[in-house]
Amino acid sequence: MHKSILVLIILLTAASAHANQITNGSFENTSKTFVGDANHVDSLPSGSLLIPGWTTFNGVPTAWIENGNPWAISASDGSFFLDLTGYGNHGTYGGVMQSFATVPGTDYIATFDRGYGGNSAAFGGPVSVLASAAGSSATFTSGSGTPNPAVWNKETFSFMATSTTTDLSFKGISTAGGFYIGLD
Repeated sequence: MHKSILVLIILLTAASAHANQITNGSFENTSKTFVGDANHVDSLPSGSLLIPGWTTFNGVPTAWIENGNPWAISASDGSFFLDLTGYGNHGTYGGVMQSFATVPGTDYIATFDRGYGGNSAAFGGPVSVLASAAGSSATFTSGSGTPNPAVWNKETFSFMATSTTTDLSFKGISTAGGFYIGLD
């Protein structure tokens, strides 16, 4: 099964790679902690641990959204995804992070899907997400416009572990439409 956020370990001393270092890479409701409102949204405050394996951060709420929402946006994988703008929509955007075991000096590759578009011009791109781990970071920006249905772009982020535990984070940094930065 494809995981929206997949981390591969490329061991320098071995020929094989190990997949799936991340817990719940697709933000699924594996622990039955999702409590959606009428819009199929669970608005999680910064510091929430309700998404299994993940912690929300950046001082503002992050929207954990289920398929079947009124915006007709579906997850790129599974039944749940994030909107880093939350219900607040403008200004500072939310993020998620996870710590996982790593081998110092080993290269890692994280893949994720960044979404924009949908049934409103307010969901238009470009949107940007900042991925960070082990002192490395990169900004990933979508195309412009308002595709309907919403579009998910697959992205790849590479970093080298510097410790036995690494924090991987994703945070919203901008959106032209103002109301949606998708992450899955």
